[in-house]
Amino acid sequence: MQSQRGALLAAALIFTGVMASDAQAQRRDSDWIDLGCQTVSFRVDRDVLRVGRRDGRFSAIRLHARGGDVEMLDLKVVYGNGQPDDISVRRILRRGDRTHALDLRGGERVIDRIEMVYRAVPNFRGREAVVCVEGLAYAAAPPPPPPPSAGAWLELGCKQVSLFGRDRDTVPVGRHEGRFKAIRLHVRGADVEMLDLKVVYANGEPDDIPVRHFIRQGERTRSLDLRGWERSINRVDMVYRTVPNFKGLARVCVEGLQ
Repeated sequence: MQSQRGALLAAALIFTGVMASDAQAQRRDSDWIDLGCQTVSFRVDRDVLRVGRRDGRFSAIRLHARGGDVEMLDLKVVYGNGQPDDISVRRILRRGDRTHALDLRGGERVIDRIEMVYRAVPNFRGREAVVCVEGLAYAAAPPPPPPPSAGAWLELGCKQVSLFGRDRDTVPVGRHEGRFKAIRLHVRGADVEMLDLKVVYANGEPDDIPVRHFIRQGERTRSLDLRGWERSINRVDMVYRTVPNFKGLARVCVEGLQ
């Protein structure tokens, strides 16, 4: 029983591996581009396949025989800069077969031409042998995500204002990796009277911001420029009070302009 289970498990693993290999091959096939074909005579023949795709880069090539069998004697790839690359592929290529991927020297290269020496293997089907060359397109890595756009406002933190009397609060920022040009205040829930506002930078330097006025619920202040332009903010100190109302508590949020 145990040996039977082992055999079943081995068969399942082989089947899974075959399926994965087939899927991988299909994915690779979609990246192969037909670069051109040449008809092969029965005598030793030398042909040049012009590619000249200076806008395309390839990491490998492979050969595909059609119509009849072909004996491949020599294969050379010449790159866009004139550098030659001798590819080792001396073998008989059966009709319908493809070679394995033949890696290009130096990785992704622009191909100018491909030089081939070959001959067709005699057959009784009366068909001409044709050799086609396919190139594996180089898939460039996707570009890195763009940095945050200039002028983006980020919420740095919020504080709830007490219902009665003056209140003093600190919004810790501590974004030493972030630099800001300005800040603004956003009031939610109820009106607020702002009495004092101070920004303390990462180096401990304080910056008193003149902003003594009423801020209505839902409103934002104008952009309040920071001294010295782009600065890393350690914290924002606020002194304010809620304007008496029957709507509930006010909440003040600080936003920073990158």
